[in-house]
Amino acid sequence: MRRRRYLTGRIRAVTHRHRPKVAIIGAGFGGMAAAVALRRSGIDDLVLIEADDGVGGTWRRNTYPGAACDIQSHLYSFSFAQNRSWSRPYARQPEILAYLESVADAMDLRRHLMLGTRLREARWNSETAEWDLLLDRDGTTTSTTVDVLVSAVGLFGAAKVPGIAGLADFGGPVMHTAQWDSSVQVHGRKVAVIGTGASAVQVVPELAKVAGSVTVFQRTPPWMVPKDDRPYSAAELARFRRNPLAVRRSRWQIWKFQHDFTANRGDDPMMETRTRVASGFLERTVADEQLRRALTPEYPFRCKRVLLGDDYYRALQRDNVRLVSEPIARVSDGSVATTSGTVVDAEVIVLATGFETAEYLSGIEVIGTGGRRLHEVWGDDPSAYLGAAISGFPNFFMLYGPNTNQGGNSIVYILEAGARLVADAVSRIARRGGSIEVRPEAEERYNEQLSAELEKTIWTRCDSYYRSPSGRIVTQWPHTELDYARRTRRLRRRDWIRRDQPGGGAGLAAAMRPS
Repeated sequence: MRRRRYLTGRIRAVTHRHRPKVAIIGAGFGGMAAAVALRRSGIDDLVLIEADDGVGGTWRRNTYPGAACDIQSHLYSFSFAQNRSWSRPYARQPEILAYLESVADAMDLRRHLMLGTRLREARWNSETAEWDLLLDRDGTTTSTTVDVLVSAVGLFGAAKVPGIAGLADFGGPVMHTAQWDSSVQVHGRKVAVIGTGASAVQVVPELAKVAGSVTVFQRTPPWMVPKDDRPYSAAELARFRRNPLAVRRSRWQIWKFQHDFTANRGDDPMMETRTRVASGFLERTVADEQLRRALTPEYPFRCKRVLLGDDYYRALQRDNVRLVSEPIARVSDGSVATTSGTVVDAEVIVLATGFETAEYLSGIEVIGTGGRRLHEVWGDDPSAYLGAAISGFPNFFMLYGPNTNQGGNSIVYILEAGARLVADAVSRIARRGGSIEVRPEAEERYNEQLSAELEKTIWTRCDSYYRSPSGRIVTQWPHTELDYARRTRRLRRRDWIRRDQPGGGAGLAAAMRPS
């Protein structure tokens, strides 16, 4: 079976004059998509460098109670590895992790894994046309060289910890949802949850079932829509397992709905319709008028991430749950105090405060031609051509890079599209050797056009994690996911520079030519 999956790759490998070594950073959805795309293109000399002890990325790290996907699982999965056995429309974290483990087995990726290893520095060597990598493994620093470096570290990596006075001095356990400590006892205890984002709306209902009390500290309420989640019936499961076309049909229906009803532009009439849906959902679900007012956003629908779930609204109406909308002033040994003087007793603090989404490649130093440091090039405003390439950083590519987050559809679709672009680039290197990088004028033109399109979107009308400290939107893709797939299907030769291998010819920069 595995051999058949990569038959096309073995055929394509015959046309390759070179065998480039490829390092992929991260073994989540993005890293696995890149590995499969490369192997299908005949690139087999690759390694997936992963800091954790297994595949899965964010789905291995985020183990808080209630962790689940907010895109239906038949779509939130690889097109080349569709799962006929999802237990429910919106799979929970253990099931998603098990799925990724199964893909690693089915696609023969485990032999490429380098687990428990962190990339600290990647430095481009212009003399050898290679990337020199410094790695940390078991407290030991090692080095290696590769021809191509692919970042697939994702958007939700570095946890965001709020700078609340006294937080470090809290007497009880403090844990971020992305760093959940299952040994912490919450049963019967007073729990304070700070934040009301995607992880909060999932963890609060679970905490409410077992904690003595739960106090949710809200800065801004999220827009929410119903989540039609339930276990699949025995008949549905049997149909999926018996008929692969049923899974494909379900995947297509979900994709079509998301594609047709995801509105990003501020002047899209769909915004009004979707706002009414969300407002009606809140009114139907929350009976208390005062609580309903506290949960009603003052910013436009979709300006921030729209969340799903009936359970959150219901949890807030339990007797042991309280919503506090006043800003937090400080944390003391056993309490949280607001700016108005309200003091809430707490034995455990849960930080549902999200991630440093604007800090792409956090903790990794990437140094390109002429000693250019990527984080210095970016400053506070990371950008890239198609979110995948940066001028001055040859043979370096990104998945889930700047401005590739899709506001409403499956990111896996975007990752597979980006992986095809990476595979196309590496295949050209395999055929002709040398290096390629995006032209600076192409990158500049692309980002100027992107910024102009972003200014037309609903995301400009409020503050959110989509923005960098300067205010620029650095995470979102303003078009459809289908448009991204079309743009990344293959390299546009006029936008790229190829350089010959050092010592293998003139070594002059040249426009990409048909291979």
